[in-house]
Amino acid sequence: MAARKRKKKSWIKRLVFYVCFPLVVWFAAFLVWFYWNDLAGVFTKDRYKSRTVPKAIPRPDQREKSDTIPPKRSQEKILEEDRQKLEDILKRRS
Repeated sequence: MAARKRKKKSWIKRLVFYVCFPLVVWFAAFLVWFYWNDLAGVFTKDRYKSRTVPKAIPRPDQREKSDTIPPKRSQEKILEEDRQKLEDILKRRS
């Protein structure tokens, strides 16, 4: 029985394969890593999507309390008090 002759593969084809194959695999891994959130969203159900929360309706009791809160002091009065305190401190030093 005669033995078949094997074709010799060229060394250039081997070199191209051994160089390109790892680069293609690394590129595919990078794409999966970079787009992981998008890919995971395709395979998961809607359980992680944001849900709208209805706004709370204030009760009548709370509305009445907010009406009775005294207004804040005016900015001018605060500045006047600060000015007087500073004058007192300067008088004590001199």
